[in-house]
Amino acid sequence: MISIFKSGPELGRAAAEFIFVYGKLCIKHNARFELVLSGGKTPAEIYSLLARNTKSNADFWHSTQLWWGDERCVAPDDAMSNYRMARENLIDIVNLPDENIHRIQAEMENRRQAAGLYSDAFPAGPDLILLGIGADGHTASLFPGAAALDEKQHLFVPSQAPSEPVNRITITPVALATARKRLVLAAGENKRPAIEKVFHREGDFHDTPARLVREATWFMDGEAAGDIERLIDQNESTNLLERVK
Repeated sequence: MISIFKSGPELGRAAAEFIFVYGKLCIKHNARFELVLSGGKTPAEIYSLLARNTKSNADFWHSTQLWWGDERCVAPDDAMSNYRMARENLIDIVNLPDENIHRIQAEMENRRQAAGLYSDAFPAGPDLILLGIGADGHTASLFPGAAALDEKQHLFVPSQAPSEPVNRITITPVALATARKRLVLAAGENKRPAIEKVFHREGDFHDTPARLVREATWFMDGEAAGDIERLIDQNESTNLLERVK
């Protein structure tokens, strides 16, 4: 399902509400909510909004377990750390218990060991994985042409990015496929070429890794979506695509 919003702020409000409503449903049925976070500017804004709107809801956050889909190999207090971003924008505001926070220990010297430890701890079927898309079509730290795209066994592996910090640890297609829901966020005109590659009828996930989550729930703003209708089969577009008024 693709939902297109007029602006980034509208997308952010809708995404925050989606996370909270779906999380409450998971808690009602399973007594916990396994949420996998993403890095990036748009997620940071959504976490901040989610925290402000729900910080008084202690029961929700005490039942929520936080995980990460990827991490830069830096110290947890480094400005580039996805964990630090989530702590500043969400965790510290809602006073999440320490035992509910499951960060990737990407600062370990042995990155393969760090990835293995996280694979072992990661939930068998997380409720919701949040993802973004880069201008090059990457998602999490799965970049075009990466060996991690062909991983068939491990849930997390070391990876390398084309920009600093180069060394990362990322979720793999194996783990992405286990999630009950996946929500992909895309905002800004610079994402439009990548979006077109994801939803074009022809293409390969090795060139555009976000094609791995083509069937996920997508929240886009109008700048990122462009004229996406022309890329989707007319017989399917009514059910797959919604422009939010």
